[in-house]
Amino acid sequence: MGFVEPESTITLRFEPGHRYHGLEAVCRSMSIGEYAQGMGWYDESAAWSSGETLEHFYAALVSWNLVDKNQQPIPVTDARNRDQRLIRSLNDAWITGLISVHGADPLADASAPGGTPPGAPVIPMQPVTPQPDPMSQVS
Repeated sequence: MGFVEPESTITLRFEPGHRYHGLEAVCRSMSIGEYAQGMGWYDESAAWSSGETLEHFYAALVSWNLVDKNQQPIPVTDARNRDQRLIRSLNDAWITGLISVHGADPLADASAPGGTPPGAPVIPMQPVTPQPDPMSQVS
């Protein structure tokens, strides 16, 4: 039985104190090929411009909790009509999410300093015995 690759999404959240704290958005990730093209890994002249990056962000935006002044949900399809500071902040957070280790998936805690890791083989340290050079014995 094989492993089915899960659909990859990135949840964007802003830290307390940030202008957009409380706003959450879910965006799709992208394939490594699309990412490499956008970053210009293979051809710098083909790297996405800011406008192209925004187009990819709009296409990746799945949902958000943005509401209007009457507490009515604003559909993600209206993203192009929102304040440019808000959209640029979301776009920047999305790009950061694409290139970062997700905060919900932290690395394991560091091990205690010193000592031998459990299960590691102990290799005795002995001086190397000099071996005769086989070429010196050739006549």
